[in-house]
Amino acid sequence: MANPIRQKEIDERVGKFADKFWGAFQMTENGRVKSTILLYSFCLCWVLLALYGGCFALLNPWLDAWLQGAGAPTLLISLAEALVPAAVGTAVASLAWLLPGDKRLLPAGYIWLTLLILACLIALVIMMGWKDMGLILQFFGMFTLAPLVLGLGSSLLVYYRIWKKRPPAGDPARPWKRQ
Repeated sequence: MANPIRQKEIDERVGKFADKFWGAFQMTENGRVKSTILLYSFCLCWVLLALYGGCFALLNPWLDAWLQGAGAPTLLISLAEALVPAAVGTAVASLAWLLPGDKRLLPAGYIWLTLLILACLIALVIMMGWKDMGLILQFFGMFTLAPLVLGLGSSLLVYYRIWKKRPPAGDPARPWKRQ
């Protein structure tokens, strides 16, 4: 039997965490979003999803016809159809580094994309059942693993290099004084 006092404490903690998380999406008194990075990166996640979807839709028929005509083995065809569109999509998405603004946006967008894909994977497993797990994992491995590994890995690496080169913080008591 569960301890009702302990359960109440857990419920309060979960409630506070949920309020804190969803509070980041709420507006302030002057009509601005509290956490713009959270909102912008969530929107960027959908742009990345469309970008990678477009790369797969445009490049895979051409790659398949070209590699089938060349008599390539099935493993090579599968690898090329997973890696080439993912690399092209990552290269196009990496152009966001050239834009001014918060450099945390692209890695955060990839983290949202990872969470979205995990939610889709869980929903697909629940809907299709465990019997088709091999087919589900093959689909997700081919169409989501390569973009996530290339995109998230490269964006975290670039952001780490940018973060490492940042200038030291000034005196917080005197923000007008530059060093």
